[in-house]
Amino acid sequence: MEQDELVKKIKEIIGIAEQIPEKYQKECFTVLLDVELKRPASPPEVKTTETPSISETKFIIPIDVLAFLQQFSVPEEKLSRLFFMQGNEVRTTFRIETDIKSKAQMQVAVLTSLEKALKGGKFEFNVEDVRNRCKEQKCYDSDNFKGNFKSNDRLFRSLSDEEHVELSPDGKAELAEADLELAK
Repeated sequence: MEQDELVKKIKEIIGIAEQIPEKYQKECFTVLLDVELKRPASPPEVKTTETPSISETKFIIPIDVLAFLQQFSVPEEKLSRLFFMQGNEVRTTFRIETDIKSKAQMQVAVLTSLEKALKGGKFEFNVEDVRNRCKEQKCYDSDNFKGNFKSNDRLFRSLSDEEHVELSPDGKAELAEADLELAK
């Protein structure tokens, strides 16, 4: 890894670590740096006339998701039981199994944030996307939908911007629990 590239990655890791509670920042930084340093270096670019098809390209898990998996001891192979990932594409494959609609709604919300993170974004979701997915999963409770978010507000950084609801550290812990439960 080139020195400039390493410096850039370290700055990126510092930025990520600064977003979590202070008592975990040092450990988070260490874990993320360790993951980055163990990542194999990219092979030299070889020019070819053939472009690989999507089915031939491997999905690369973003560093934030790898750090999440390591932080919460979630095996990487659990992701493939929840999502189909190939090339640059991610599709959900999970099915919510609980009959408790409030729990199901929170599982849909945190798993939707994981999908967004897998696509290179933050661990966040759009409330309307969660509403639609709850309807698809047959766990939508129209009377209590908004109330379920408010009663579980510790899982989110803020509910004021419904298009970008980001998970809090407690929300990431809830996500890890949902991953382990649904990806048996």
